[in-house]
Amino acid sequence: MKIELENCQKSLTLKDFEEIESKLGYALPERLKEFYLQYNGGSTKQIASINKYQEVEIEDFFPFKYNKDFKNDPRYTAEGETLELRKAGAISDSILIFAMESTDEGRITIDLVNGKIYLYPIVGMQDVIFNFGEPRLVANSIDDFFDNLVVLDGHKAIPAIEEIEEGQTETAGVMPELSDCSASLTKEDIKNFEVELNVKIPAGMKNFYLKFNGGMPSPYCYQPQDEDLDRVEINAFFPIKERTNAFETIEVIAKDIWSRNLMPCNLLPFAMDSGGNYYALNLKNKKIYYYLTDEWDENASREYNFETNTRYIAQSFNYFINHFIEEEE
Repeated sequence: MKIELENCQKSLTLKDFEEIESKLGYALPERLKEFYLQYNGGSTKQIASINKYQEVEIEDFFPFKYNKDFKNDPRYTAEGETLELRKAGAISDSILIFAMESTDEGRITIDLVNGKIYLYPIVGMQDVIFNFGEPRLVANSIDDFFDNLVVLDGHKAIPAIEEIEEGQTETAGVMPELSDCSASLTKEDIKNFEVELNVKIPAGMKNFYLKFNGGMPSPYCYQPQDEDLDRVEINAFFPIKERTNAFETIEVIAKDIWSRNLMPCNLLPFAMDSGGNYYALNLKNKKIYYYLTDEWDENASREYNFETNTRYIAQSFNYFINHFIEEEE
């Protein structure tokens, strides 16, 4: 099935490409330009996958030059993000970022010197600049890439292809099945959710919620990557858009907690344990934290409580959701 994109940006011309190539300092491959003359970025209507050297799913192609969702701010275009990351030293000057991996927002790139396609996995952030792990070969050329790109029926969240950060542990685990879920979501529902809260959630989290919109996980235990922490239990994931019989939506819970200054606004609560403590996505670095609500010190500042009650447990949502474990006997 041929790949098709939706929510594309303003169409490009050959003159646009002359301007883009001048900014990048390299000529773009003809096959890439042909694709972008048809689709100037956009989301895949179905998940697109390539599995030549390793399985990689692609959710979005970044647009060139135009991005009306961000008032054509150049930072939110393929060449804009590329130039920003080149300037910061995060990628070499021959690399062009043009798409996003669906599991954990790694970047799909082309080396404009050797023509090969690489996945740059995101392993962290410094300020607003991504820290990438070792690049992984995806295809030998742009022709090789498009010729081996296939469309999958429906959505699936594949196991994380992530490097474990230095000083952290990894425990074998599985993705849980959820019961008592809310109504199924669409991509548009998730986009509306992001707009309502003015947040951007990782693609791996989007895929998980397209499969399970909140609910009770099984298995329900998780071993934090911080080896000083004991295993934790996840009682429920909050739904998006429509509440379940037992739990309100992420939108309602987050707005309530943020408005009462009970949690930093850069933490997005998405699950909880049986004791009322939260699991939250850090909206800045995309890592997962366990947020305690039962250890508030009334004699200390709010900032002190925020810091001491926030415990790091996973390097990404995708790692977190793929490492649930059975309860110990």
